[in-house]
Amino acid sequence: MNSSTLLPLAFLANPLASFTAAFGPNGISNPVSGPSTGGGSTCISGDITLSINTPGTKLLYEAPQDPMAVTESLVELLQADSTFGADAAAGGPSVIAGDYSIFVKLCLPSDPEVLAKVKTVQLLTHGATLDHTYWDISPGYSYVDVASAAGYATLSYDQLGVGNSEHPDPIQAVQATAQVAVTHALVEMLRDTELGGYRFEQVVGVGHSAGSTLTQAITTQFPADFDAVILSGTSASAASVALTVAAFNFVNANTEPQLHHLPPGYLTQQSAAGIQFAFYRYPNFDEEAFRRQVAHKQTNTLGVLLTLGGIVAPSAEFTGPVDIVNGEHDLVFCGGNCVQPTDQNAAALSMFYPAAAEGSRTYIAAGAGHAIAAHKSGPDSFKHMIQFLQDNDL
Repeated sequence: MNSSTLLPLAFLANPLASFTAAFGPNGISNPVSGPSTGGGSTCISGDITLSINTPGTKLLYEAPQDPMAVTESLVELLQADSTFGADAAAGGPSVIAGDYSIFVKLCLPSDPEVLAKVKTVQLLTHGATLDHTYWDISPGYSYVDVASAAGYATLSYDQLGVGNSEHPDPIQAVQATAQVAVTHALVEMLRDTELGGYRFEQVVGVGHSAGSTLTQAITTQFPADFDAVILSGTSASAASVALTVAAFNFVNANTEPQLHHLPPGYLTQQSAAGIQFAFYRYPNFDEEAFRRQVAHKQTNTLGVLLTLGGIVAPSAEFTGPVDIVNGEHDLVFCGGNCVQPTDQNAAALSMFYPAAAEGSRTYIAAGAGHAIAAHKSGPDSFKHMIQFLQDNDL
């Protein structure tokens, strides 16, 4: 019996035991199995513990307790010629180390014949104020299901300090370098761990927005981690990011009932209007998907906001294929128009991936804003992403 038959037999016979065994004797805790939100995949979710040890920054900044102080911090961060970030980073280097609980969701094809041929897993990294549900947001708008139907496994997760993952200090621990370390640890897990007797042959990194920034940072710092990457909601320009942050009108997350347990320094958007302004292009999105995002809005931290720019650098040594996918009207990274005054996708590919394989591509999602998965052209974007992988023999 070859390895490609071990996965479906073991997984279908006892998926919980198979998945738990895949993560070692301490394994996944509180595993739950069931269908994807879209209904087209078999998924198992739960918590794993990852150890990270990575450089950080000792931020000379205390999380504001007062709502007006939160707003003032963002005003000072975004103002012209701001020294806010540099002043906060003047504390010098630090070390972010520890064992952290990270929520993961493994989804596989429900069809046994398709499952038997799985060889590639896609690591799905969500954007800021989103969580793992972005990739499986509602029926008809589930990238997880499209990937499963095409014969791919996916592993989505909540970043450190987000959703069902652990929420450590939002200033000193939940920084951009810590998020990169978590993502890298997940890649190592997928590379080194057997699932029901099966070892994946390829790992593809798929990111959205800040998740694309993290995925791209992996290809810079650990160019052998991914066989290919798909980056959506990203560009080489940060000119409109300040506008987006202002539109969010961030407040301390603990002002929201579902996030009341979080300490100051964890932020979330105050209103649905701010989410629509930054992420959506009316009327080109699915309103049910939009309502789901608003109902489950998540967090960002001041630690990440103050350090994210420090992980951005060209991936000069990454030689795999790259696919860059942006909504036609992405506000965050294109100012609302990704093809004017120049093709932002092509500019990002050229700047960040000078050694990318010939199979690299770019794609404009017609009519879409930043959150391409929730727009009516989302299924077409998903089709393009899968075709990119298939054309590159992944």
